[in-house]
Amino acid sequence: MCGIVGWHSSEDVPGGPVLLKRMLSAIIHRGPDEEGQFIKGPIALGIRRLSIIDVEGGHQPIANEDRTVWVVLNGEIYNFRELRSELEAKGHVFATRSDTEVIVHGYEEWGDECIARLNGIFAFAVWDSRRQRLLLARDPFGVKPLYYYCKGRRLVWASEVKALLSDPSIPRQVDLDALDLFLTFRFVPSPLTMFAGIRKVPPGHCVIKDEKGCRSERYVSIDVACDERLTEKDWIALLQERLEAAVKRQMMSDVPIGALLSGGVDSGVVVALMSRFTDRPVRTFTVGFADSDDINELKEARRTAVILGTAHEEVLLTSLDYRQLLRKVTWHLDEPIATTSALAMYSVCKLAREHVTVVLTGQGADEPFAAYPRYLGELYGALYRRLPTLIRERVVRPLVDILPRSERLKRAVHSLGTEDTTDRFARVYAVFSKSKKDSMWQPGLVGTDGPQHVRGVIDYWRRGVEHLDPLVQMTHVDARLSLSDDLLTYGDKMSMAASIEARVPFLDLDYMRVVEALPPALRIHGITQKYIHKKAIAKWLPAEIIRRRKRGFDTPVDRWFRSELSGYVRSMLLSRDAACLLFFQRQGIEALLEDHLSGREDNRRQLFSLLVFELWYQQFISSQQNDELTA
Repeated sequence: MCGIVGWHSSEDVPGGPVLLKRMLSAIIHRGPDEEGQFIKGPIALGIRRLSIIDVEGGHQPIANEDRTVWVVLNGEIYNFRELRSELEAKGHVFATRSDTEVIVHGYEEWGDECIARLNGIFAFAVWDSRRQRLLLARDPFGVKPLYYYCKGRRLVWASEVKALLSDPSIPRQVDLDALDLFLTFRFVPSPLTMFAGIRKVPPGHCVIKDEKGCRSERYVSIDVACDERLTEKDWIALLQERLEAAVKRQMMSDVPIGALLSGGVDSGVVVALMSRFTDRPVRTFTVGFADSDDINELKEARRTAVILGTAHEEVLLTSLDYRQLLRKVTWHLDEPIATTSALAMYSVCKLAREHVTVVLTGQGADEPFAAYPRYLGELYGALYRRLPTLIRERVVRPLVDILPRSERLKRAVHSLGTEDTTDRFARVYAVFSKSKKDSMWQPGLVGTDGPQHVRGVIDYWRRGVEHLDPLVQMTHVDARLSLSDDLLTYGDKMSMAASIEARVPFLDLDYMRVVEALPPALRIHGITQKYIHKKAIAKWLPAEIIRRRKRGFDTPVDRWFRSELSGYVRSMLLSRDAACLLFFQRQGIEALLEDHLSGREDNRRQLFSLLVFELWYQQFISSQQNDELTA
């Protein structure tokens, strides 16, 4: 796992070697082991390496035999041995044992089609000097991030935005469309970022720069279809076979490896399978919050560790820890992501790094297996829509609206009433509803087309699956939207901030091809969510673990914002020089705070979104220096 940077420019880049060094220094946490550079003519490639595979020989950038094709890779290619054998049979000569090198020879043999052959988590850059062509690519589910800035005849890219901002010619300005989308999703959907002009390569996409200019293309074919032919027993056997193979594949490492363990079934089964492929106890790591037994999974994680015989460690966070970490975590995130568990992820990765260099996680199973409450709403929402409109609009909604602190229920009722699938998805995701956003903006700052931006994001990922059951559509969209740009992004940034590699076996391509073909009735059976998943993993986990109530990776932010952190939040959002007041009306922010403090509403999501935006703006826009964090 690494951090990559570089550029392709038809114009001279003043102080090129110095700039490349500065970009690499900004992401040294991603690769503390070594640095690699290649600058020649219009191209610059740079990498900070965290050595995992072929520690001694896998130095990057890596070239082909005649040094006309070069690559830098952030990530892991899990099927590199199979690809290497195929390429060697075709006459390609390898100089290392590194998984990175298969990309060089794969590009020589198959061109851009080599990307679709890779089973892994990756962001990479390939420079073809013969064709004067640059190829950037990001893995199908966006586990590894990749950002770029293209203007005129120059394209600059990096694993993190802060490396791009090492180039003083790249402006630091807020993208108002991105900010509007952030208020809906709590993250900025690809390809936008919160920085005007800086883009993310979307999951499953590549960016090409050649004599024709710079363009983005989707390389993943959309061939999702539910297979109704297999029996439940067939599905269980197939899921078991693919998951076992995925975990075994992703345990490849030349350095110590462990796992992040919660009290849930997903990380539990990953650890159970890891235990089958090693002759020593798996090292496991858990995070919790002091005085928060109502949301902690510490006891459950400890019990799972005992059952599976792991060497277990845990870390506890307090509200003071949380406040002190917020600024650092926001800096590592690069752009606002208002998911409260990001700080917990950072802390548990810091703990794990004291013992291992690689961890496997349980991330990625909830979306395709329909584990969240919104999936139940989508499956059975049609029953609610059969109620007469008068009852829904004049009875149910007014009754729900007056309930105190029932944010999730209110969002569900407001979303399920519409027949429009895209609109329904947008409403159930929304942190700020359209009416709330309209009341928050400073006058004249944004136009009235915000809802169309939201529709455009959702419709893009629905494209090609609109004919499928709406539940399947929602899982498909989530796996490429909220999973990629929220959970996987903060997972990457927090693990890399601790210089540790986090892998996600549930997003193994061979496994996901099976999961995404599941009929909706096997994802939710009655009201049992993750139905077929739980059936399959019962082979390795006892019923005690499988029957546990799903809690999610929650934090005590709701309570803290009403008690020990209330003054901090108020001062951050309403101080005289608060950035939020440049964009949002004071009375709107005050209303959010007062309603939350009084207990009338649960505004934790809205307040946390504004807080991380404030911290982000202070560090990346207001200030050009972040020495206290990068030292």
